[in-house]
Amino acid sequence: MDDEKENGMKQISVIKKRTKSEKLNTTKNRDQETRSSAFLQLLLDSIPIPIFYQNSRGVYLGGNQKFRDLLGLKTKDLAGKTIQEIVPPELAEIFERADQELLRTGDAQTYESSLRHVDGTEHYVVFSKAPFNNRDGKRSGLIGAIFDITSHKEFEAQLLKDEEKFRLIFESIQDVYYEIELNGTIIELSPSIEKYFPFNREDLIGRSIYDFYVDKDRRKILLQSIQENGSVHDFEIQLKDGRGYSWTCSITATIQQRDGKRPPWIVGSMRDISERKQNEETLRQREEELFIKSRNLEEMNTALKVLLKQRDKDRKEIEENVLTNVKSSILPYIEKLRENTLTQYQKDSLEMLERQIRELISPFIRSISESFFDLTPQEIRVADLVKSGNTTKEIASILRISIKTVDYHRDNLRKKLGIKSHQINLRSFLLKFS
Repeated sequence: MDDEKENGMKQISVIKKRTKSEKLNTTKNRDQETRSSAFLQLLLDSIPIPIFYQNSRGVYLGGNQKFRDLLGLKTKDLAGKTIQEIVPPELAEIFERADQELLRTGDAQTYESSLRHVDGTEHYVVFSKAPFNNRDGKRSGLIGAIFDITSHKEFEAQLLKDEEKFRLIFESIQDVYYEIELNGTIIELSPSIEKYFPFNREDLIGRSIYDFYVDKDRRKILLQSIQENGSVHDFEIQLKDGRGYSWTCSITATIQQRDGKRPPWIVGSMRDISERKQNEETLRQREEELFIKSRNLEEMNTALKVLLKQRDKDRKEIEENVLTNVKSSILPYIEKLRENTLTQYQKDSLEMLERQIRELISPFIRSISESFFDLTPQEIRVADLVKSGNTTKEIASILRISIKTVDYHRDNLRKKLGIKSHQINLRSFLLKFS
């Protein structure tokens, strides 16, 4: 009996020891699992892309820091929540359907979708998901990674916008945009080319632009300029459209270098300047006509000046002759008639005759005073030389008379002009009659 009791006590002791050992092992395992879980979370948080994992019922088991930041959630707001509790209903339905398909087929998934932060910010992302199994090999959940492609989508949208803008510009520009190989083969043309050629744009691509050059030598000069300088600006050429009509255009071109596998090509634009060239030619012709007319007018003006000078000379000569003749041939006889005994009627007639003669010659004497009209021809010549600034000695030499004779005529001039007793310069006084 005692032996049985002793054996029983031993068994109880063994059981207690085993239970204590099992408790220690359980605690140790829990601590190890806790440390493993913390390490796993730390590892996930160090990954620079959002990562999450769910069980087969769609409940979030966890996610790294990048995933929480993407949604704007804290750890307590994520773990244990379903997808319907995390994202808006319209997105939750899409994600749930995709997750069920993943768990059913076991095939990894990649698809694009939008994702919304708690503050309302929209992100465009790519989901990459794959299933995982439990220790029994059964499919128990899924793990996913998210790639934020918001900036890429925005770039694509801007690129599409720019492409549309450039397409509108390309289709509406008046100048012709072109791309050609160095051998002249047309690679690209803007639709504006159809204004100048009786062909569709598509029919011209693949043809050689040099087939339409009027002057083949200009092609050589153009290629040489482009290859030497890398580009040309406002290079004028003439093109023919295939119907016999030619037009002048201004070429702007730049050589573009490709990678080593393909040869360079030429990019540029051309503008129709036929109207401008025609206007320039018209302007040149008009300038030439104006130059000829101006030259003719100058020649006519010179000839007219000569004629007017001769006319003035002739007029003065006629006036001098008329005045001299009147004075020497008519007025002396009138004076002699006055010396005779005349009737009153004869005196009146003689006075009227003298008055009429003076009125007739008044246009010739113009501003010459009445006393100047009484000068002798020699006095008139002396007066002209005085007026021209000649000295007494010079006048004597010119008229071949003595200085005393010149002084005599100068004294008579001052007397007849009424300035003998006045301190007036004779030359200044005579200049008033010019």
